[in-house]
Amino acid sequence: MKLHTIILVLVLFLVLLFAGINWGLFARQDAINFIFFSIQAPLGVIMLGTVGVLSIIYLLFIGRLEVSSMLEARKYNKELEEVRELAMNKEKSRITELQHAISEQIGAFGEKFESLENKVQGIEDKFSGTESKVDDIITRFDEEGVFIVRNEKEEKPSSVGDKDSES
Repeated sequence: MKLHTIILVLVLFLVLLFAGINWGLFARQDAINFIFFSIQAPLGVIMLGTVGVLSIIYLLFIGRLEVSSMLEARKYNKELEEVRELAMNKEKSRITELQHAISEQIGAFGEKFESLENKVQGIEDKFSGTESKVDDIITRFDEEGVFIVRNEKEEKPSSVGDKDSES
C-alpha cells in the first residue's frame, strides 16, 4: 500500500473510533441550520456521512490518478520499447556494415600480402642466384686467400698450347 492510502485508512479508523466512543453525542437530535433551511437531525451522523462521502471522493480521485499514471507509464514503456528496438536494429546494421568493411580490409590486406610474398619470393630467387655465384667465387680462393684465376687461364692456354704442339 502507498503511504497516502495508509494515512487515509488510519485517519478514518481514528474518526470511527472517536464516533464509536462518543456515539451518544453523535446520535443526539438537534436543530441544524443550513443557511436556507433548517432540519431536526443528529449532527454527528451528518458529519460522519460528510467524512465518508469525502473519503469516497478522495479514493475515487486517487484511483483515477493511479489509473492515468499507469496508462501513461504503459504508453511510455511502449515508446521506450519501440525506440530500443529501433536502436538495436541500427546497431545490428552498423555491426553488419563494420563486418563487411573489416572483411574488405582483410581481403585488401590479403592481396597486398600475396603481392609482398611474390616480391619476397623474387628477392629470394635473386639471392639464391647471387649466393651460388658468391659460393663459386669463394671456392676460387685458396687457403692463403689468393684468388685462383691461374687454373682457368692455364687450362685454356694449355689446351690451346697442346693443340699448337700437336700441329
